[in-house]
Amino acid sequence: MITQVDEALCRLIAPHLPEGTVVRLDPPKPTWQTGTRMSSVDLFLFALHGAGPGTGAVRAKRCELSYLVTAQADKVRDEHTLLDRSLRVLLGTEFLTVDEQPLRMALGETDPTGLWVSLGLPARAAFVVTITAEYRD
Repeated sequence: MITQVDEALCRLIAPHLPEGTVVRLDPPKPTWQTGTRMSSVDLFLFALHGAGPGTGAVRAKRCELSYLVTAQADKVRDEHTLLDRSLRVLLGTEFLTVDEQPLRMALGETDPTGLWVSLGLPARAAFVVTITAEYRD
């Protein structure tokens, strides 16, 4: 299910970004400040948590996938534009469709500040999106 959610998130965000911008599934790296910057929105799956029992006749378990959403561009203003476009599309979409199954999507309540500290990186603009997926037996 993780791979399918990854792909569905990338497909959802990509059409709303400027031409040439890529959507990647990369973790934040120490080189983001000094490396060559290609315009991108990065989705980093940093947490998986149980979300209680699922629904339906088939036994299911729910799992919450948390993604840190960051952006890279030549200028901070451009990074903010990429984050804004990504945030708008995610806020405007209550359910992410994966294999014809609607998965609840919401802005995460996790403060990304602690994540930056644990990765040993300086904080930068970011937000968290969560997807609740059902795993069926």
